[in-house]
Amino acid sequence: MILVGQYDSPFVRRVAIALHHYGLPFERRVLSVFKDFEAMLEVNPLGKVPSLILDDGETLFDSRAIIDYLDGIAPAERRLAPEEEPGRRQVLKIEVVGIGLAEKVYERGLEYSRRAPGTSDPKWRARLEAQIESACRWLEDLDPNPWFVGERFTRADLAPAVAFQYLERVVPELGGADRHPKLCAHRQRCEALDAFAKVGDARAEALASGWRPEAEKS
Repeated sequence: MILVGQYDSPFVRRVAIALHHYGLPFERRVLSVFKDFEAMLEVNPLGKVPSLILDDGETLFDSRAIIDYLDGIAPAERRLAPEEEPGRRQVLKIEVVGIGLAEKVYERGLEYSRRAPGTSDPKWRARLEAQIESACRWLEDLDPNPWFVGERFTRADLAPAVAFQYLERVVPELGGADRHPKLCAHRQRCEALDAFAKVGDARAEALASGWRPEAEKS
């Protein structure tokens, strides 16, 4: 299998962590959705990451769809979502909020790094920040101790942990232990897992592609 994308993307990083967790070997093709946009369109009709090219040549799109597929082929003892309800429903609900958090952080980065000077709407930025804060507060109130659902690491832990790490790197003033101590502790527990340790966020890849969501704000 070939994973397409940069590890600074929380969506690509999430898939890579899942692959390591499942013990599934893969290669990686480092493409930027900005610098390598034309090449990305040849891989994914939307020019987005991540994409996963399977051994038979089929390409899967979207981190949720990719991980759902991987969960289906992984050994039962390594799967990240239960098959039975209500456990499965609980895991997927939290996963959706974690992915949404990452999406809103990404959108906020676009407002600062990709807008023409003077064109960013402060009301839209405030809306994005309100969504980020609301998602963090909702997750914080669930009090993961040590995990969000049940007694083992699941997709309900993977998505929020990756998203919160991304938030703390890109918008540190909206993250941190002072604001969200339980989410911060949960992220640290997850980052200590072998699968996480094998997948750094590779900020250097982002800088090489011209993506600077942490750039000076105006």
